[in-house]
Amino acid sequence: MSRKIPLIGALVIGAIVLISYHPNLRMGFYLDDWIYVERAGRTDWSNALVAIFDPRVWTVWYRPLQAIQWFIEWQIFGNNPNAYHIVNNGFHAINALLLYALVARVTRKWRVGFASAFFYATFTVYISGVNWVGIVDPLATMPYLACIWFWITYLEKNSWQSYVLAVTMFVLALMAKQTAITLPPILFLIEWWLMHKPIVLARLMREYALFAIFGGIFLLIQSTSQSTHTFVGVFGWHVGAKMAYIFSQYLVLFFFPWGDFPSIDLNPEVTGTFITYAWTTLALILLATVIIRKRSRALVLLCVFALITLIPVLPFPFLEHRYLYLPLFAGAIFLGALFDSARARLNLRATAASALALLALGNAFALNDSAIAAAEWARQLRVPFRDIERAHPTFPPDTHLYFIDPITPVTGGLSGMFFGRYGRGVTVGGWDDYANLRAHQNAFVYLFDAARRAVEIPVEKNIATRSAPDLPIQFAASIQLEGFEIARATLKPGAPLVLMLYWRATDRIETDYTVFAHLLAPDGKVIAQSDSAPRKGKLPTTQWETRRLVVDAIVLNVPGDAPLGNAYKIQIGLYDATTGARVPVIGAPTRDSISLAPFQIVE
Repeated sequence: MSRKIPLIGALVIGAIVLISYHPNLRMGFYLDDWIYVERAGRTDWSNALVAIFDPRVWTVWYRPLQAIQWFIEWQIFGNNPNAYHIVNNGFHAINALLLYALVARVTRKWRVGFASAFFYATFTVYISGVNWVGIVDPLATMPYLACIWFWITYLEKNSWQSYVLAVTMFVLALMAKQTAITLPPILFLIEWWLMHKPIVLARLMREYALFAIFGGIFLLIQSTSQSTHTFVGVFGWHVGAKMAYIFSQYLVLFFFPWGDFPSIDLNPEVTGTFITYAWTTLALILLATVIIRKRSRALVLLCVFALITLIPVLPFPFLEHRYLYLPLFAGAIFLGALFDSARARLNLRATAASALALLALGNAFALNDSAIAAAEWARQLRVPFRDIERAHPTFPPDTHLYFIDPITPVTGGLSGMFFGRYGRGVTVGGWDDYANLRAHQNAFVYLFDAARRAVEIPVEKNIATRSAPDLPIQFAASIQLEGFEIARATLKPGAPLVLMLYWRATDRIETDYTVFAHLLAPDGKVIAQSDSAPRKGKLPTTQWETRRLVVDAIVLNVPGDAPLGNAYKIQIGLYDATTGARVPVIGAPTRDSISLAPFQIVE
């Protein structure tokens, strides 16, 4: 057989991937992409080593290889999202070709390798892992598969160079994604179960010593990394009975890898229906029957591979389709072998080629539809940024933009967008954080009207507004008011007054309290007020975490007919949402509110 035929097959696989995923060039960046854009852009060559390798400075997963990727790409491509998508598509094509090479090598049948890679390239279930360029799976899978390749070479030829390369790929895979810790057991199964190497304890200890050392260092770094604790604290990662349910949902997706899937994971908890559950059950029975009758070590290894690579994500209380990016290599190999066997037995070469062509075409349409939907969703997320960008071709250096209840996330959204457009001179914050409005030379507060359009409030630099009594003060409800900030103390009739209150629970809070903020005219009349649970009712006091800062942004709309004057003030306090009883201030039993003054209303 001519060597050109397998080479042509490789070109076909690469072309299928690159053409099918070409529509994602219209998507741009979204969500976590913006975090990596800003992080890479704010990293200098002088501090690159610390920014990339120091686990103490990471607030997202500690993945140095991904940080290196984004840093290099930023130096080359800047804020051009299409270039990043092309690179990610290239990673995916390389992974499909690595699968082709691995399967062809182990089975010594290029057609099985081609069919396996073809099926993998046309799976749509993990589309978010490719279209979402902030996702690390395509990058992490390359050293993962390369490690397996070099390990097989080492076992076949006893080559120390291949052993060193396998260990190096293992380290790179660990630096890319935490699931690479599953590689050593996979390598052991290949050595013992697939290649029939005898188990000699001394040799195994010698072979796997470096894997154990680097794996231990990796686990130590991950356990101490701030990002690990932050991620687990936000999303949850718990070993328990629910893992079995999550596993069942992944099995459904595993046996239904084709279809219309979103380009962003929406964290569903349920993905199956009665029909899909029935088919999954039947497929598992058929698979078990084949394994028992054929006594196939290869099929057992594929099943174990899928299981081992899924285990690290099962403790999450949700599903993400992209988590199947690596496990589905097993499914692709099984389908490739089955397809080649059927083709050979039935001698249906033309029919087989036509079936593959139709599958590739259907896959391309599904990927295109998913990319179009994601592009529209990303466009909507950019609306607040676009509105502000049109009004501000430039911003002065050291400008801070603070968003209240934005329709687009600040982290993983607006912050990166403004950095990509304006550079380092502009920083962005949201109502989850201290505003620190006057720590910058220039600042703007943005809130959103009924049509969800951004309303801009320039921050007044020097104000004389103070609280009475001085803050911090303790309310008799295990609640402390630590401070406040206002955007402006000089207001106009019809303008919004923006107030940020900084609360902290000193103990567990058993009652839902309402925060009131009343704007009083000089004669004591209430002319504007806000009575609501914190964060527009989104964060009741019973949900506050002890000792954790709570930022509560309040907007008071000054009436259009408010009299001009300079003796306005705001009263702030708490009352029981059920009884209406106000909460007194500790140390001042006759006081149940604090005052902020002065404010003035001018023409």
